[in-house]
Amino acid sequence: MVAGGKKLLLIKLAYIGDTVSLLPVVENLMEKAPYHTVDVMVNGGSEELLAHHPGIRKVWGYDRRRAKRTVFSSLAYHASIISRLRVERYDMVIDYTYGDRSSFLSFMTGARQRITYQSTNTFSRILMTHFIPLDPLKYHIVDCHLESLKPLGIHDFDRKMTMHLPHAVLSETDQRLHNSGIAPGRTKVVIHPGARKRLREWRPERFGEIGRRLKELYQAAIILIGGPGDEVSVENAERAMGFKADFKSTELSLIDLAALLKRSHLFIGNDSGPGHIAAAVHCPTVTLFGSTYPHIWRPLNPEGEVVFKNVPCCGCRQETCIRPEANCMDLIEVEDVWEKVAKLLKQHEVEPFP
Repeated sequence: MVAGGKKLLLIKLAYIGDTVSLLPVVENLMEKAPYHTVDVMVNGGSEELLAHHPGIRKVWGYDRRRAKRTVFSSLAYHASIISRLRVERYDMVIDYTYGDRSSFLSFMTGARQRITYQSTNTFSRILMTHFIPLDPLKYHIVDCHLESLKPLGIHDFDRKMTMHLPHAVLSETDQRLHNSGIAPGRTKVVIHPGARKRLREWRPERFGEIGRRLKELYQAAIILIGGPGDEVSVENAERAMGFKADFKSTELSLIDLAALLKRSHLFIGNDSGPGHIAAAVHCPTVTLFGSTYPHIWRPLNPEGEVVFKNVPCCGCRQETCIRPEANCMDLIEVEDVWEKVAKLLKQHEVEPFP
Protein backbone atom coordinates (compact mmCIF):
# COMPACT_ATOMS: atom_id res chain seq x y z
CA MET A 1 0.00 0.00 0.00
CA VAL A 2 1.26 3.45 -0.95
CA ALA A 3 1.93 5.75 2.01
CA GLY A 4 -1.19 7.80 2.71
CA GLY A 5 -3.46 5.32 0.96
CA LYS A 6 -6.10 3.18 2.63
CA LYS A 7 -6.56 -0.55 2.44
CA LEU A 8 -10.15 -1.12 1.28
CA LEU A 9 -12.41 -4.15 1.23
CA LEU A 10 -15.54 -4.07 -0.95
CA ILE A 11 -18.19 -6.67 -0.07
CA LYS A 12 -21.07 -7.78 -2.30
CA LEU A 13 -22.49 -11.19 -1.35
CA ALA A 14 -25.20 -11.54 -3.96
CA TYR A 15 -25.66 -12.70 -7.55
CA ILE A 16 -23.64 -12.58 -10.76
CA GLY A 17 -25.03 -9.23 -11.92
CA ASP A 18 -24.26 -7.77 -8.50
CA THR A 19 -20.65 -8.91 -8.79
CA VAL A 20 -20.33 -7.23 -12.19
CA SER A 21 -21.85 -4.03 -10.76
CA LEU A 22 -18.71 -3.54 -8.64
CA LEU A 23 -16.55 -2.95 -11.72
CA PRO A 24 -17.28 0.80 -12.02
CA VAL A 25 -16.36 1.24 -8.35
CA VAL A 26 -13.01 -0.43 -8.96
CA GLU A 27 -12.47 1.56 -12.16
CA ASN A 28 -13.07 4.87 -10.37
CA LEU A 29 -10.79 3.94 -7.49
CA MET A 30 -8.05 2.85 -9.89
CA GLU A 31 -8.22 6.02 -11.97
CA LYS A 32 -9.03 8.68 -9.37
CA ALA A 33 -7.43 7.28 -6.19
CA PRO A 34 -4.75 4.78 -7.27
CA TYR A 35 -2.92 5.15 -3.94
CA HIS A 36 -5.59 3.00 -2.24
CA THR A 37 -5.34 -0.81 -2.15
CA VAL A 38 -8.57 -2.55 -3.16
CA ASP A 39 -9.71 -6.06 -2.23
CA VAL A 40 -13.14 -7.48 -3.02
CA MET A 41 -15.31 -10.18 -1.44
CA VAL A 42 -18.07 -11.81 -3.52
CA ASN A 43 -19.93 -15.10 -3.44
CA GLY A 44 -17.79 -18.05 -4.41
CA GLY A 45 -18.15 -18.99 -8.06
CA SER A 46 -18.33 -15.43 -9.36
CA GLU A 47 -14.89 -14.26 -8.23
CA GLU A 48 -13.29 -15.21 -11.56
CA LEU A 49 -15.15 -12.30 -13.16
CA LEU A 50 -13.05 -9.86 -11.12
CA ALA A 51 -9.86 -11.85 -10.62
CA HIS A 52 -8.00 -10.38 -13.61
CA HIS A 53 -8.77 -6.71 -13.00
CA PRO A 54 -5.58 -4.68 -12.51
CA GLY A 55 -7.30 -2.47 -9.94
CA ILE A 56 -7.96 -5.36 -7.55
CA ARG A 57 -5.24 -6.82 -5.36
CA LYS A 58 -7.20 -9.81 -4.02
CA VAL A 59 -10.62 -11.37 -4.56
CA TRP A 60 -12.18 -13.26 -1.67
CA GLY A 61 -14.70 -15.97 -2.59
CA TYR A 62 -17.30 -16.38 0.16
CA ASP A 63 -18.41 -20.03 0.40
CA ARG A 64 -22.17 -19.80 0.98
CA ARG A 65 -22.67 -23.57 1.04
CA ARG A 66 -20.11 -24.11 3.75
CA ALA A 67 -21.40 -21.09 5.65
CA LYS A 68 -24.96 -22.52 5.72
CA ARG A 69 -24.44 -26.30 5.74
CA THR A 70 -24.68 -26.87 9.51
CA VAL A 71 -24.28 -24.76 12.62
CA PHE A 72 -20.86 -26.29 13.29
CA SER A 73 -19.78 -25.82 9.68
CA SER A 74 -20.92 -22.20 9.73
CA LEU A 75 -19.09 -21.43 12.98
CA ALA A 76 -15.89 -23.09 11.79
CA TYR A 77 -15.99 -21.38 8.40
CA HIS A 78 -16.67 -17.93 9.79
CA ALA A 79 -14.00 -18.30 12.45
CA SER A 80 -11.50 -19.15 9.71
CA ILE A 81 -12.44 -16.38 7.31
CA ILE A 82 -12.66 -13.75 10.07
CA SER A 83 -9.18 -14.71 11.26
CA ARG A 84 -7.81 -14.25 7.74
CA LEU A 85 -9.68 -10.98 7.24
CA ARG A 86 -8.28 -9.51 10.44
CA VAL A 87 -4.74 -10.30 9.35
CA GLU A 88 -5.26 -7.94 6.40
CA ARG A 89 -5.84 -4.95 8.74
CA TYR A 90 -8.31 -3.15 6.49
CA ASP A 91 -8.80 0.58 7.06
CA MET A 92 -12.24 0.71 5.43
CA VAL A 93 -14.94 -1.75 4.43
CA ILE A 94 -17.75 -0.82 2.06
CA ASP A 95 -20.66 -3.26 2.20
CA TYR A 96 -23.02 -3.24 -0.79
CA THR A 97 -25.01 -6.32 0.22
CA TYR A 98 -27.83 -5.03 2.45
CA GLY A 99 -27.54 -8.06 4.74
CA ASP A 100 -26.76 -9.12 8.31
CA ARG A 101 -24.04 -11.57 7.31
CA SER A 102 -22.00 -9.06 5.35
CA SER A 103 -22.41 -6.40 8.05
CA PHE A 104 -21.16 -8.88 10.63
CA LEU A 105 -18.12 -9.70 8.49
CA SER A 106 -17.50 -5.98 7.97
CA PHE A 107 -17.53 -5.42 11.72
CA MET A 108 -15.29 -8.39 12.44
CA THR A 109 -12.56 -7.19 10.06
CA GLY A 110 -11.70 -4.59 12.69
CA ALA A 111 -11.80 -1.78 10.11
CA ARG A 112 -12.41 1.60 11.74
CA GLN A 113 -14.58 2.83 8.86
CA ARG A 114 -17.47 0.61 7.78
CA ILE A 115 -19.78 2.04 5.15
CA THR A 116 -23.18 0.90 3.91
CA TYR A 117 -26.51 2.47 2.92
CA GLN A 118 -28.88 4.29 5.22
CA SER A 119 -31.75 2.08 4.06
CA THR A 120 -30.17 -1.02 5.62
CA ASN A 121 -31.68 -2.94 8.55
CA THR A 122 -31.34 -2.19 12.25
CA PHE A 123 -28.67 -4.82 12.93
CA SER A 124 -26.47 -3.44 10.17
CA ARG A 125 -26.94 0.11 11.44
CA ILE A 126 -25.52 -0.98 14.80
CA LEU A 127 -22.44 -2.57 13.24
CA MET A 128 -21.57 0.00 10.59
CA THR A 129 -20.14 3.49 11.13
CA HIS A 130 -21.04 5.52 8.04
CA PHE A 131 -24.22 5.55 5.95
CA ILE A 132 -24.93 6.74 2.42
CA PRO A 133 -28.29 8.64 2.29
CA LEU A 134 -29.48 7.36 -1.07
CA ASP A 135 -32.80 5.72 -1.94
CA PRO A 136 -31.83 2.52 -3.83
CA LEU A 137 -35.23 2.39 -5.55
CA LYS A 138 -34.61 5.64 -7.42
CA TYR A 139 -31.17 5.06 -8.92
CA HIS A 140 -29.31 2.52 -10.97
CA ILE A 141 -27.45 0.03 -8.79
CA VAL A 142 -24.11 1.29 -10.15
CA ASP A 143 -24.94 4.89 -9.21
CA CYS A 144 -25.78 3.70 -5.69
CA HIS A 145 -22.43 1.93 -5.48
CA LEU A 146 -20.48 4.93 -6.75
CA GLU A 147 -22.09 7.17 -4.13
CA SER A 148 -20.17 5.18 -1.51
CA LEU A 149 -16.89 6.67 -2.77
CA LYS A 150 -17.71 10.19 -1.60
CA PRO A 151 -16.19 9.61 1.88
CA LEU A 152 -12.93 8.95 0.02
CA GLY A 153 -13.14 12.36 -1.65
CA ILE A 154 -14.24 11.01 -5.04
CA HIS A 155 -17.22 12.96 -6.42
CA ASP A 156 -16.79 13.02 -10.21
CA PHE A 157 -17.86 9.51 -11.18
CA ASP A 158 -17.39 7.65 -14.46
CA ARG A 159 -20.07 4.96 -14.98
CA LYS A 160 -18.06 2.87 -17.42
CA MET A 161 -17.19 -0.74 -16.68
CA THR A 162 -14.59 -3.03 -18.18
CA MET A 163 -14.07 -6.71 -17.48
CA HIS A 164 -10.49 -7.84 -18.04
CA LEU A 165 -10.07 -11.28 -19.63
CA PRO A 166 -6.84 -13.28 -19.99
CA HIS A 167 -5.57 -13.74 -23.51
CA ALA A 168 -5.49 -17.51 -22.97
CA VAL A 169 -9.23 -17.60 -22.27
CA LEU A 170 -9.99 -15.57 -25.40
CA SER A 171 -7.82 -17.90 -27.45
CA GLU A 172 -9.68 -20.92 -26.09
CA THR A 173 -12.95 -19.28 -27.04
CA ASP A 174 -11.73 -18.58 -30.56
CA GLN A 175 -10.80 -22.26 -30.88
CA ARG A 176 -14.18 -23.32 -29.49
CA LEU A 177 -15.98 -21.22 -32.10
CA HIS A 178 -13.70 -22.51 -34.86
CA ASN A 179 -14.41 -26.10 -33.84
CA SER A 180 -18.13 -25.34 -34.08
CA GLY A 181 -17.71 -24.12 -37.65
CA ILE A 182 -18.31 -20.44 -36.84
CA ALA A 183 -16.04 -18.21 -38.93
CA PRO A 184 -14.46 -15.19 -37.17
CA GLY A 185 -16.22 -12.60 -39.36
CA ARG A 186 -19.69 -14.11 -39.11
CA THR A 187 -22.37 -12.28 -37.14
CA LYS A 188 -22.68 -14.09 -33.81
CA VAL A 189 -25.76 -13.69 -31.59
CA VAL A 190 -25.92 -15.13 -28.08
CA ILE A 191 -29.40 -15.98 -26.75
CA HIS A 192 -29.99 -16.74 -23.07
CA PRO A 193 -33.58 -17.94 -22.46
CA GLY A 194 -33.11 -18.67 -18.73
CA ALA A 195 -33.19 -16.55 -15.59
CA ARG A 196 -32.57 -16.90 -11.87
CA LYS A 197 -36.33 -17.00 -11.23
CA ARG A 198 -39.01 -18.54 -13.43
CA LEU A 199 -41.19 -15.41 -13.44
CA ARG A 200 -38.37 -13.49 -15.12
CA GLU A 201 -38.34 -15.85 -18.13
CA TRP A 202 -39.76 -14.98 -21.53
CA ARG A 203 -41.24 -18.00 -23.31
CA PRO A 204 -38.44 -20.11 -24.89
CA GLU A 205 -40.41 -20.54 -28.09
CA ARG A 206 -40.39 -16.76 -28.56
CA PHE A 207 -36.62 -16.71 -28.19
CA GLY A 208 -36.64 -19.50 -30.75
CA GLU A 209 -38.59 -17.32 -33.19
CA ILE A 210 -36.03 -14.53 -32.75
CA GLY A 211 -33.24 -17.01 -33.44
CA ARG A 212 -35.04 -18.31 -36.54
CA ARG A 213 -35.37 -14.79 -37.99
CA LEU A 214 -31.73 -13.99 -37.26
CA LYS A 215 -30.62 -17.12 -39.09
CA GLU A 216 -33.00 -16.66 -42.00
CA LEU A 217 -32.54 -12.92 -42.57
CA TYR A 218 -28.97 -12.28 -41.39
CA GLN A 219 -27.41 -15.75 -41.68
CA ALA A 220 -26.24 -15.18 -38.11
CA ALA A 221 -24.58 -17.85 -36.03
CA ILE A 222 -27.00 -18.63 -33.20
CA ILE A 223 -25.41 -19.38 -29.84
CA LEU A 224 -27.68 -20.69 -27.08
CA ILE A 225 -26.33 -20.48 -23.54
CA GLY A 226 -27.55 -21.12 -20.02
CA GLY A 227 -26.42 -22.14 -16.59
CA PRO A 228 -27.33 -25.06 -14.33
CA GLY A 229 -31.11 -25.46 -14.44
CA ASP A 230 -31.50 -23.77 -17.83
CA GLU A 231 -31.24 -26.98 -19.86
CA VAL A 232 -34.98 -27.27 -20.58
CA SER A 233 -35.30 -23.62 -21.60
CA VAL A 234 -32.32 -23.91 -23.94
CA GLU A 235 -33.65 -27.12 -25.52
CA ASN A 236 -37.12 -25.63 -25.98
CA ALA A 237 -35.70 -22.50 -27.63
CA GLU A 238 -33.63 -24.63 -30.00
CA ARG A 239 -36.64 -26.80 -30.84
CA ALA A 240 -38.69 -23.70 -31.63
CA MET A 241 -35.99 -22.41 -34.02
CA GLY A 242 -36.44 -25.51 -36.12
CA PHE A 243 -32.70 -26.14 -36.50
CA LYS A 244 -29.66 -26.84 -34.35
CA ALA A 245 -27.87 -23.92 -32.75
CA ASP A 246 -24.40 -23.27 -34.14
CA PHE A 247 -23.13 -23.55 -30.57
CA LYS A 248 -25.00 -24.53 -27.41
CA SER A 249 -23.91 -24.92 -23.80
CA THR A 250 -25.21 -24.80 -20.23
CA GLU A 251 -21.82 -25.70 -18.77
CA LEU A 252 -19.54 -22.76 -19.56
CA SER A 253 -17.66 -21.20 -16.68
CA LEU A 254 -18.43 -17.53 -16.10
CA ILE A 255 -15.05 -16.44 -17.46
CA ASP A 256 -15.57 -18.56 -20.60
CA LEU A 257 -19.04 -17.06 -21.01
CA ALA A 258 -17.54 -13.57 -20.75
CA ALA A 259 -15.02 -14.41 -23.48
CA LEU A 260 -17.78 -15.82 -25.70
CA LEU A 261 -19.81 -12.64 -25.29
CA LYS A 262 -16.77 -10.50 -26.04
CA ARG A 263 -16.43 -12.32 -29.36
CA SER A 264 -20.14 -11.87 -30.18
CA HIS A 265 -22.07 -9.09 -31.90
CA LEU A 266 -25.28 -9.17 -29.84
CA PHE A 267 -26.74 -10.62 -26.65
CA ILE A 268 -30.47 -11.26 -26.19
CA GLY A 269 -31.82 -12.44 -22.86
CA ASN A 270 -33.90 -11.95 -19.75
CA ASP A 271 -32.89 -9.78 -16.81
CA SER A 272 -30.13 -12.03 -15.52
CA GLY A 273 -26.38 -12.26 -14.93
CA PRO A 274 -25.25 -12.93 -18.53
CA GLY A 275 -26.68 -9.60 -19.68
CA HIS A 276 -24.51 -7.75 -17.18
CA ILE A 277 -21.47 -9.76 -18.24
CA ALA A 278 -22.23 -8.87 -21.87
CA ALA A 279 -22.30 -5.17 -20.98
CA ALA A 280 -18.99 -5.47 -19.12
CA VAL A 281 -17.26 -6.91 -22.21
CA HIS A 282 -18.95 -4.30 -24.44
CA CYS A 283 -21.27 -6.63 -26.32
CA PRO A 284 -24.53 -4.88 -27.37
CA THR A 285 -27.52 -6.14 -25.38
CA VAL A 286 -31.28 -6.54 -25.68
CA THR A 287 -32.62 -7.30 -22.20
CA LEU A 288 -36.20 -8.25 -21.34
CA PHE A 289 -37.60 -6.94 -18.05
CA GLY A 290 -40.82 -7.93 -16.34
CA SER A 291 -40.93 -7.99 -12.54
CA THR A 292 -37.82 -5.85 -12.00
CA TYR A 293 -37.21 -2.22 -12.91
CA PRO A 294 -34.73 -1.46 -15.69
CA HIS A 295 -33.89 1.96 -14.24
CA ILE A 296 -32.27 0.02 -11.37
CA TRP A 297 -31.03 -3.16 -13.03
CA ARG A 298 -30.55 -2.68 -16.76
CA PRO A 299 -27.10 -3.73 -18.02
CA LEU A 300 -24.93 -0.62 -17.95
CA ASN A 301 -24.25 -0.57 -21.65
CA PRO A 302 -24.26 2.43 -24.01
CA GLU A 303 -25.25 -0.03 -26.73
CA GLY A 304 -28.00 -1.65 -24.71
CA GLU A 305 -31.75 -1.78 -25.31
CA VAL A 306 -34.47 -2.95 -22.94
CA VAL A 307 -38.01 -4.20 -23.45
CA PHE A 308 -40.30 -3.46 -20.51
CA LYS A 309 -44.09 -3.23 -20.09
CA ASN A 310 -44.13 -1.70 -16.57
CA VAL A 311 -47.18 -3.48 -15.17
CA PRO A 312 -48.64 -2.07 -11.91
CA CYS A 313 -47.33 -4.99 -9.84
CA CYS A 314 -43.73 -4.58 -11.02
CA GLY A 315 -41.29 -4.93 -8.14
CA CYS A 316 -42.89 -8.09 -6.75
CA ARG A 317 -40.89 -10.80 -4.99
CA GLN A 318 -41.26 -13.09 -8.05
CA GLU A 319 -42.61 -15.98 -5.99
CA THR A 320 -46.17 -16.08 -7.35
CA CYS A 321 -47.97 -14.07 -10.02
CA ILE A 322 -51.25 -12.26 -9.39
CA ARG A 323 -51.95 -11.98 -13.12
CA PRO A 324 -51.01 -15.40 -14.57
CA GLU A 325 -53.38 -14.89 -17.52
CA ALA A 326 -51.28 -11.92 -18.71
CA ASN A 327 -48.04 -11.81 -16.77
CA CYS A 328 -45.41 -9.15 -17.35
CA MET A 329 -43.15 -11.35 -19.50
CA ASP A 330 -45.98 -12.70 -21.65
CA LEU A 331 -46.99 -9.12 -22.46
CA ILE A 332 -43.71 -8.76 -24.37
CA GLU A 333 -44.37 -9.72 -27.97
CA VAL A 334 -41.88 -11.10 -30.45
CA GLU A 335 -42.17 -7.89 -32.49
CA ASP A 336 -41.22 -5.80 -29.44
CA VAL A 337 -37.94 -7.66 -29.16
CA TRP A 338 -37.33 -7.93 -32.88
CA GLU A 339 -37.58 -4.15 -33.25
CA LYS A 340 -34.71 -3.70 -30.75
CA VAL A 341 -32.63 -6.47 -32.31
CA ALA A 342 -32.94 -5.02 -35.82
CA LYS A 343 -32.13 -1.54 -34.50
CA LEU A 344 -28.86 -2.63 -32.87
CA LEU A 345 -27.79 -4.71 -35.87
CA LYS A 346 -28.39 -1.74 -38.17
CA GLN A 347 -26.36 0.52 -35.88
CA HIS A 348 -23.46 -1.91 -36.34
CA GLU A 349 -24.00 -1.96 -40.09
CA VAL A 350 -25.23 -5.55 -40.09
CA GLU A 351 -27.76 -5.68 -42.88
CA PRO A 352 -30.18 -8.48 -43.84
CA PHE A 353 -29.09 -10.67 -46.69
CA PRO A 354 -31.05 -10.11 -49.94
